[in-house]
Amino acid sequence: MTSASAVVSELERAGVRLVSGVPCSYFAGPIRLLQDHPRIRYVPAANEGAALAVAAGARLAGEPSAVLAQNSGFGNLVNPLTSLVLPYRIPVLVLVSMRGWPVPDAGEPQHHWMGKVVPQWLDSLELPHRMLRPGGPALETVLQETRPVLESGRPAFVLVAKGALTDDSPTAEADALGDRIGPDRDDLVDAVLAELRGEYVLSTTGYLSRALYNRGDRARNFYMQGSMGHVSGIALGAALSRPTEKFVVLDGDGAVLMHMGTLATVGHHAPENLVHVIFDNGVYDSTGGQPTSSPAVRFDEVARATGYFYVDRVSSVGGLRSAVRAALEARGPALLVVNGRAGGTAGERASSALSVTDIATRFRRELTGGREEY
Repeated sequence: MTSASAVVSELERAGVRLVSGVPCSYFAGPIRLLQDHPRIRYVPAANEGAALAVAAGARLAGEPSAVLAQNSGFGNLVNPLTSLVLPYRIPVLVLVSMRGWPVPDAGEPQHHWMGKVVPQWLDSLELPHRMLRPGGPALETVLQETRPVLESGRPAFVLVAKGALTDDSPTAEADALGDRIGPDRDDLVDAVLAELRGEYVLSTTGYLSRALYNRGDRARNFYMQGSMGHVSGIALGAALSRPTEKFVVLDGDGAVLMHMGTLATVGHHAPENLVHVIFDNGVYDSTGGQPTSSPAVRFDEVARATGYFYVDRVSSVGGLRSAVRAALEARGPALLVVNGRAGGTAGERASSALSVTDIATRFRRELTGGREEY
């Protein structure tokens, strides 16, 4: 196995001066060390494609660069990989965590396909790749093997298996966002559940979906596992298709940042029956507490500028329920930003008891009155 500090040391030895990436529990240790590294700049990206573009820009400017990505988001990489990095011959080192490889863990069906296809996709693009496994080879050896690929002007991929990395970084307890105050995700979910009057609720991937499932499972809940950043798009499609029903989105700051353009799509189509709640705690809580870029973003102002009809912000537990009720009663599209803090009970995934197919089926039956429309 390779330690987090060894990963950073080997990247520095390889000449890397900029790393861009998205959060992943596999890379929690290296990311934590890179955030304060004196010689390697770490740039958190909204999604994997943006990370590759940032790294490509650094390489064009003469700085060797690398990307940290999840295989679950490999689809986000495909466009800049095939239309930017490959035709422009920009050599970038890409480390990809292999979630769901060789088989997905119980309760994680969202990793089934990407756990299988990334090596095949790389082969189809004629891109060499190496696998870093718990039993070896050493990362130093793997990176040496990537050098000829990079020197030829092509990107080089290192696929990182589960357990290949160990975390010897300092704990996240000292993170700058650790002292944020305000409601946690359990407070938010409890407030929403207390104010519901039959609305349909769609929750983003990660701990918000776990909290909703554990604190108030119901057939009118749709729990996202995977497809990070797309829950508002799903809710928009449902709201436009069922204008007599009301839909509530429980979203996270990191997820919204990943596909922020959907805010403009919601604002343009302006469904009056959509309530969008963004829980902004400043971190990717379920992958190790890595900070998001949300401190630089005013989601309420963005929503107002893109056409949301009602916009509000709340940062106290005491004002939470009344703010939720006001958003539910407002003409939509409505946006409520909840400035909160990391933490809350993790709990079990919905897929520990329900298959994701079951989640979709019962939600659809509630909406269609039991009619199958596939």
